[in-house]
Amino acid sequence: MKNIIQKTLFHTALTAGAMACCAPASALDYQGYFRALAGSNSSHGGASCFQLAGALAKYRLGNECEVYGEFWLGQEVTKADDGAVFNANIMLSYYSANASSKSEADLPQIYVQGDKIPELNNGSVWLGRKYYKREGLGANDFMYWSGRGFGGGVEDVMLGRDLKFSYALLRKDNLVATTSGLLPATGALADNGSNSATRHDFQLRGIPTNPGGSLELGLSFIVKDAKGNDKQSADTLHSGYGATIQHRQTGINGDGVNKFAIQYGTGPGTGGADQSVGAIGNLSDDKNISRMRVLEGLYTQFTPRLGAELVAIYQKDKGFTPERTVLGVAENKVWTSLGGHLVYGISRRFKIGMDLGVDAVRPDDGPTRRMTKFTIAPTISSGMGLNARPDLRLFYTYAKWNDAARLAADSAAPGSALSSTGAFGAAKSGSMIGVQADVCF
Repeated sequence: MKNIIQKTLFHTALTAGAMACCAPASALDYQGYFRALAGSNSSHGGASCFQLAGALAKYRLGNECEVYGEFWLGQEVTKADDGAVFNANIMLSYYSANASSKSEADLPQIYVQGDKIPELNNGSVWLGRKYYKREGLGANDFMYWSGRGFGGGVEDVMLGRDLKFSYALLRKDNLVATTSGLLPATGALADNGSNSATRHDFQLRGIPTNPGGSLELGLSFIVKDAKGNDKQSADTLHSGYGATIQHRQTGINGDGVNKFAIQYGTGPGTGGADQSVGAIGNLSDDKNISRMRVLEGLYTQFTPRLGAELVAIYQKDKGFTPERTVLGVAENKVWTSLGGHLVYGISRRFKIGMDLGVDAVRPDDGPTRRMTKFTIAPTISSGMGLNARPDLRLFYTYAKWNDAARLAADSAAPGSALSSTGAFGAAKSGSMIGVQADVCF
């Protein structure tokens, strides 16, 4: 693992150096993010974070045991006399499950983009791997409309005064591809593309509805690859689709935003274990498997001292047969979530953060699982606002769950905080106290 990280860092440094050398007259832009937590639980052990089996997200404040960081570099390569701008972009990410575990490095974004293209009505064109038009909820970091993959497309092509059209073609390949059909290390037959697909993503944004409000429409088609001689794989893998309708209201108390979305997907268009409807999910999911979701997310700074993020989610998954059910990930269930993150500024450099989240998962064939999580966090910060960073937090987190949640964790995530083999044993509540750094730059 250490060698992999070193190689990744080395290649990232080479790429960044090459970007700088290609256009020395232009400034190198950068952005970064980092968070790290250390804590002790009420059972006299290390940091223990809380998430309900079957819930696709957890409320973040005082509940992120992992260490995570990302660093983005962007270099303007060419600026043409017609206004077009071409740039290269790369992001390195770092992840560790906790403060003492081994770390993983990745390149979640690496792409080239051309902006303000006259032939695209000042739209953009891109090629590579990027966070493509991601939509999420901040309080629980729920990326409900997104999807990764290597690909390319045109983005924000103006159609009239307000409408913007985007199209992306994205690939998913989980294979070792060889020209001989044999895996080089073992000589075994390769999979011949049996777990690969193409995603066609269409979006239309900016449909005006009311002052400060607009509709955003998205439709993704996931098309499985044609198979060669692997007839069994051809019969067990499927295509699918995902659709999103979203209303965005801007200008709430200044820069506040409210988002209301309805999503529906079938087969691999449900996103599978991924949060995002329309992303390429499990290709073994057929058209009988579906996911319907309704969500509401509000961010606003009510006053210079008081800011809030509020979340409401309803999600229904159905179509899984007993032999294809994986507890907590793929099962017939309804997941509901309601919560919020509040920040109140006491003074210019001191504020109080509070988190309250309630999750419930009601499977078709079992009792309802429930968990409530609360956090309070005195914070030294660069400002009073909710999004002011850096934050240096002292926090206390308390969670309570029922028997059904504990039994589900025993099957889906043994050793996790809610399971009987975790830090709190057969108890149905637990707490953690700790410190966390959270910074954007």
